[in-house]
Amino acid sequence: MCGIIAVTGEGASVEILTTGLRRLEYRGYDSAGVVVQTRSDGFARYRAAGGTKSLVALEEEAGRYHGEIISGIGHTRWATHGGPTLFNAHPHFDCLEEIAIVHNGILENFRELKEDLLAVGHVFSSETDTEVIAHLIEAQLPFSRNLAAAVAIVAKRMRGAMAFVVASAGEPGVLVGFKRMAPMVIGTDGKSWFLASDIPAILDRASTFYHIDDEHIVILKPSGAVMCDLDLHEVPLESFSVDWTLESAERSGFDDFMSKEIFEQPGALRDTLAGRMTPDGSLVLDEQPADPDLWARINKVFIVACGTSYHAGMVAKYAIEHWTKIPVELDISSEFRYRDPVVDERTLVVAVSQSGETLDTLAALHEARNLGAQTLAVCNVVGSSMARLADAVLYTRAGPEVGVAATKTHTSQIGALMMLALQLAKVKGQLYPQEVQELYRQLLSLPNKMSEVLELWEEMRALALRYGGRSRFYFIGRHVGYPVALEGALKLKEISYLPAEGYPAGELKHGAIAMLDADAVVFALATRTRLYEKVMSNIEEVRARSSSIVVLGNPGDESVVNADESFVAVPQVHPLFAPIVDVIPLQMFAYHVARGLGNDVDRPRNLAKTVTVE
Repeated sequence: MCGIIAVTGEGASVEILTTGLRRLEYRGYDSAGVVVQTRSDGFARYRAAGGTKSLVALEEEAGRYHGEIISGIGHTRWATHGGPTLFNAHPHFDCLEEIAIVHNGILENFRELKEDLLAVGHVFSSETDTEVIAHLIEAQLPFSRNLAAAVAIVAKRMRGAMAFVVASAGEPGVLVGFKRMAPMVIGTDGKSWFLASDIPAILDRASTFYHIDDEHIVILKPSGAVMCDLDLHEVPLESFSVDWTLESAERSGFDDFMSKEIFEQPGALRDTLAGRMTPDGSLVLDEQPADPDLWARINKVFIVACGTSYHAGMVAKYAIEHWTKIPVELDISSEFRYRDPVVDERTLVVAVSQSGETLDTLAALHEARNLGAQTLAVCNVVGSSMARLADAVLYTRAGPEVGVAATKTHTSQIGALMMLALQLAKVKGQLYPQEVQELYRQLLSLPNKMSEVLELWEEMRALALRYGGRSRFYFIGRHVGYPVALEGALKLKEISYLPAEGYPAGELKHGAIAMLDADAVVFALATRTRLYEKVMSNIEEVRARSSSIVVLGNPGDESVVNADESFVAVPQVHPLFAPIVDVIPLQMFAYHVARGLGNDVDRPRNLAKTVTVE
């Protein structure tokens, strides 16, 4: 979720770059930098790594430059590969400091490419995957007629979703961009030409905008722009109009950040999974434990988390126990250290948190370390307190989440925890490497399934109109459907403020069924997971109490509902992966109900994004 801006032409300036980066602050960042180019002096680079204060420092330092600029590139970084340090801040150079690059996305095969470059003498100054691209272009440039031709060759070697912009000291004023499943647009005011990862960066600068196709490069010069495929065949540029305000543009045209982040879930999961498994089925962690062999001796797992992260941990418990046969205990973080947990050096404690700063979970992690356990943090913020404290780290690469009610971080957490389960199963000898690879392949297919679910947007809006006026909501599920039910109820409570409860479907008859009447709405999680037939029996119990029923099932199962009931079809996936797709309609339902009530879905009352009090 990094921010990119680039400019070439008559109006190029440091102020355009830094103002554009300011307009991209909503994407989140921990460092920032710019490179400016002149005809006589080559490149001048300015970087700052002070968290959300980075832009202040960058503006002050880069603002002192008064040369005649012909082009420049700028970047705000949300750390993925390598910590949020000055050395890892973009832009990056090659060995000779004649190639400058800014990059958004994940270079999945950067390790093997970096090893090839190191073998022939390249020297790296950062931990990032981005710098690898600069060195690849450096190596290719002597064999290519220009920068664009070198980029086209290099792009064919790279795997992963990404967008980047490069400049060469040998071609002043020329910028070359590449796009693959990551946002980037062209803009111009007739005098200057711009590239940006999001429209807000150039909304007040450009009067005309152009799309960039995936797997294409774009060549910007002060005189104009050209788009080519990777064989350098020119492709016509297609313009589009923008009638957004700056505020709406920051949300990419969505009405609010929550809806934007719901729709970002396929990309967030894709980035979280990208390049995580080696050919032998080993998980690639972001921070490895000092002694990786310790994991082979693990005989017990604790998962500690709060709220939505806790529900992701519940899903993981089913997967870890199923695939590894290791017992898993699940704790609300605030309770873990007060109940004398039985852990030792053969226990793995997994702390799950969106921010990595949740005080309850951080305290639980401290307690686990004090008790001698091995620890792993699963979080979304590089360099967070939990990431620094844990023995090992697995980052979700969901990008910053502005909405208080977690959506894309939740599904990304489940994806990350599924990979952890597969790693433990391999280490414990419960799954063969080829079985791990096949399950990982199925995980990689989930973003496409999630995109299918997002097509239910209007259908869930209609359900919200139909049932939004009711006073009570119940969500029921069994096995992995139970945490989905809990998450569906939590989302509805968080942003609509309506009473909602999640239950194991089999527990209804032990008290909760007394609450069911004609005014209640019951969502039944009935996708084809392990206990499908038992959920069908529970639906009959609800039906007998005259409550309204919404069944979430798989295509072809529509016959399970009566004419006056509702059925929502989601794609069928591996049963243990089902929560990743099944939860999305419930997020959308909660969103539409809350919007119908006039609530602020991004900032629900009484809630904070990161809880830093116990």
